[in-house]
Amino acid sequence: MAIPWDKIRTEWLKGSITQAELAKKYKVSEKTIYNRSSKENWKDQKGKIREEVEKSVNARITCARANRLEKLITAQEDTLDALMDLAARVKKNPLLLFDEKGSLKNAESLTKALQTGAQTQRDLYGMKNIDQKFAAKKWKEEQKLQRELKAMKDQNGITGQMTVIIHEPAEEPAAEGDAAHE
Repeated sequence: MAIPWDKIRTEWLKGSITQAELAKKYKVSEKTIYNRSSKENWKDQKGKIREEVEKSVNARITCARANRLEKLITAQEDTLDALMDLAARVKKNPLLLFDEKGSLKNAESLTKALQTGAQTQRDLYGMKNIDQKFAAKKWKEEQKLQRELKAMKDQNGITGQMTVIIHEPAEEPAAEGDAAHE
């Protein structure tokens, strides 16, 4: 019976199986597979495949980042254009900001535009908003607690599962100076 070298080589190059496993699978000695792989430079071929895959993945990541950056810049420009247009109209007629009762009108849409601009700026520069900061802090605390629990279990020989329940604190009003630091 002929040895299916193409199959063996292909499986090994894919990286999901060792030469020893291939030897058992195809009922060939490890030494025979080792000799064949050395003779045909399988390691070099595997290295080249890895390099090509790495280049391809890096190119896709770079492309995705560039597309995201382009979208963020466009969103930022659109938001700034809208705010500049509003500012120019208000400069010509300040009463546009107020209704008949003297209350600020369109405050909600103005606030949303400013929030969108701020969030786009955060995204553009990779800055976290308050929710993201809280989530990251919570995750770190959970990981620390899990490590401590594991150490306690290991130290005391406890088996089974332990559950940790973390209660989120009620939201506290932000101090006046906090908004400027984000």
